[in-house]
Amino acid sequence: MLQATNRYIVARTATAARFFSHRPKYVMGIETSCDDTAVAIVDSNGKILSEVVSSQWALLQKWKGIVPALAARSHEENLPLVLNEAIVQSGLSSFKDLDAVAVTSGPGLAPCLNVGLSTAIDLAEKHDLDFLAVNHLEAHALVPRLLNRDIPFPFLVLLVSGGHCSLVLAKDIGSYDVLGSTVDDSVGEAFDKVARMLELTSESTKLHGGALVEEAAQRGNERAFPLTEPMKKKKRKDCDFSFAGLKTAMMRHIAEQQPLDTAKKQDLAASFQRTAIAHLITRTKLACDLSADTQPRVQHLVVCGGVAANTSLRDKIAALAASRGLTAVFPPPRYCTDNGVMVAWAGMERYLRGVRDDPKATKYSPRWPLDTLTRVAPHEA
Repeated sequence: MLQATNRYIVARTATAARFFSHRPKYVMGIETSCDDTAVAIVDSNGKILSEVVSSQWALLQKWKGIVPALAARSHEENLPLVLNEAIVQSGLSSFKDLDAVAVTSGPGLAPCLNVGLSTAIDLAEKHDLDFLAVNHLEAHALVPRLLNRDIPFPFLVLLVSGGHCSLVLAKDIGSYDVLGSTVDDSVGEAFDKVARMLELTSESTKLHGGALVEEAAQRGNERAFPLTEPMKKKKRKDCDFSFAGLKTAMMRHIAEQQPLDTAKKQDLAASFQRTAIAHLITRTKLACDLSADTQPRVQHLVVCGGVAANTSLRDKIAALAASRGLTAVFPPPRYCTDNGVMVAWAGMERYLRGVRDDPKATKYSPRWPLDTLTRVAPHEA
């Protein structure tokens, strides 16, 4: 497994004239960190020119989860087609019309990251494009700035997905204070495992575990089972999360309620969702209070990642934000899950500040914490 190397800014004089020209800049984003193959192109005015996603639903259903080697093979097969379709949709004549290619270089599954990174490096070298290595978590945090240009730094971020669960103070591009992270499982992983334990299904074959739990919970009694909110008994001053104990409690209740009928499954799903979201809200309240003390200029609370599509979470976060004088910001559901648009825009934000990464020195990093990034100062002409 390759290890991450230090990333650095490379000034390329050959592209100086192109950078300062008046036409819009075009950045392609490539996302292959997990199971979906996604590519998008955005311009410097914030317009999304194209977005293409190839899903791996068949593999996920067959193997009941992600198998990294098989997912990587699927990326290898799908990425050339997705890349070409992104160019066609964009209206650009070829890859040579791009200014830069941005690619998720971590965190994520090593074999999957390798496919996207190798392809991006080849494109950059073949078509003389600038290259940008993008942190997957930063891409999630920044995509709301594409969709709503009135989100200045600093702002608070609740990042909730299948692989990540954290509270972050975003101070600038590349400058992040991680206020709390999960000490065990992510909230998205917990939702997925509960969906499997309850053997939830839907008429739609393309719903992740979180969506299945939410669908069942809408018909259930959220007070049917007395689940205890994690970390509630001890007054913690950090913003960390924990979902392992909640999963264990769910396993116990499920075992006690056998055989499960539809009503019991719905009640269990509702009880789990209520408790999991209550935990997210409790920790986010603390993060709001901490950031208010250290960063009084914070105006927005951004919720991103796959779990951010949950409507109950959105309602409760919106209420929390309003009570703290903040504006809650939620990307549309399709930009909550992994997508090429967020990678392209994170690349664009860096590109417009003069960042150029060296493709020959960039390695993928399965573990790439947000707080290891370096602040990128605004570009000076």
